[in-house]
Amino acid sequence: MNNTALPSAQATVDRTSMDRTSTDREQLTRLSMTEWASAMREGRVTATECLELHLERIAEENPRLNAIVTLNPLAAEEAAAADRAAADGRPLGPLHGVPFTVKDTLATKGLRTTAGSPLLGDYVPEQSATAVRRLQEAGAVLLGKTNCSEFAVETHTRNPLFGDTWNPWDTGLTSGGSTGGDSAAVASGMSAFGLGTDFGGSIRWPAHCTGVASLRPTVGLVPETGLLPYVPPAAGESLPAPNSMSALHRLGTVAWLARSVEDLGVLLGILAGPDGVDPSTVPVPLGAPLDSLAGISCAWFEDEGTHPVRDDLVAAVQRAAEALEGLGVPTKQGRPPGLERAAAAFVALRTAEGMPEVVELATGREDELGANLRNSVLGAEPGTVLDYRKAAAERDAIRAQVLGFMAEHNILLLPVASLPASDPRTGTFSVRGREIPWTELGSCCRAISILGFPVAVVPCGLSSEGLPVGVQVVGRPYRDREVLAVAAALEREFGRFSPPPPRSRPASAD
Repeated sequence: MNNTALPSAQATVDRTSMDRTSTDREQLTRLSMTEWASAMREGRVTATECLELHLERIAEENPRLNAIVTLNPLAAEEAAAADRAAADGRPLGPLHGVPFTVKDTLATKGLRTTAGSPLLGDYVPEQSATAVRRLQEAGAVLLGKTNCSEFAVETHTRNPLFGDTWNPWDTGLTSGGSTGGDSAAVASGMSAFGLGTDFGGSIRWPAHCTGVASLRPTVGLVPETGLLPYVPPAAGESLPAPNSMSALHRLGTVAWLARSVEDLGVLLGILAGPDGVDPSTVPVPLGAPLDSLAGISCAWFEDEGTHPVRDDLVAAVQRAAEALEGLGVPTKQGRPPGLERAAAAFVALRTAEGMPEVVELATGREDELGANLRNSVLGAEPGTVLDYRKAAAERDAIRAQVLGFMAEHNILLLPVASLPASDPRTGTFSVRGREIPWTELGSCCRAISILGFPVAVVPCGLSSEGLPVGVQVVGRPYRDREVLAVAAALEREFGRFSPPPPRSRPASAD
């Protein structure tokens, strides 16, 4: 077990450190969001200095990774405003001066928001998504927008507008999808944290690929107002309310990734709560962060029941369970009943709904969609209301079975995917003697998505190739603080985010 953590901000962040060698400056970009915020509140570094460091990092890293696709021209102004507020003795909030990035499916006022599609290549929202606005009101500085797959559909980050995003651990491998731009930005030190989304694994798979931590909160805690796809409103009109009947909004959520579990919890406190627009967001008290694992029990399992997971990734889950057992958490091996039907139920529900907003946006412009999306969305037969109801009933039955199991084992541990970060140009992979297509590597994520439960991903070691391996920590609905407490315990056991070693190859290689 690696118990090495990064040096604290107290030890490393001051104005002198800004003038050190490139190695020291690179180390600064590995600090957590909360460490940066603390350093700025205490006056050891300014928001402007922090922003400049990150912009330098973007200039160094983004050409090879293609993670950030639009920079915020007002970032320097936002940082300067934070510095003026600090000088006047009125810091802006818990994220004072911290630079962050936003997935290009979330609306940002005055800043191009494309969802990676030529259909929205010129869309500049008049309002920001609720989650973006809340972060800025908490003092964070918006660096820019990050790449995603077109309308967040694919599990590798690429689209017709901006091309592919690559992994800072190895530029021949995916950084995940669809929030792969943010995962690459956070892992490479270009951003302190990233705001994204998770429907079928879009925050968890990228976190696993790049070795960062992530949280997909309980569905319904964080408003999805301003999440594409939607038909852009006319000038002067408000962003549309998320459709409460949509599978996207019933199964998916705004989610985020960062370099420490502590960061994830701080962001949860800022982002959760109704906004008066999203009809599915509920006012559930989160409670304070937990300081012990009392009352926690755990079950772990090696896959979701349909697709195998490679041995070294299963071993990481087992080591995580053993670590919790060593901390006094009752632990057993066993998969909840019904979970083997969950990934298929997710696909059935998503297929029954289709993507009606994308179809509407593409009417008369079908050729502008990327080939994969054009074939899968426009070529699909629309489902009926009965199809949707049947799929929803199956989802509800599975959820009830899993909740019954979790009455005795309130935390579940399982892999994120069948493999670590892989080459997206490979169509199929051999895992435990079975051929698995690229599209099925993340079945462990889809099986959890359909439940709507809170789930964190925490890095728990390296694969046989030396790539990061994440573990999913799943909890009961609205028990997000329990999930974070377990994730934090595992982080203490296995070590916090570790920067990727220098290891590049041409991304264009076949």
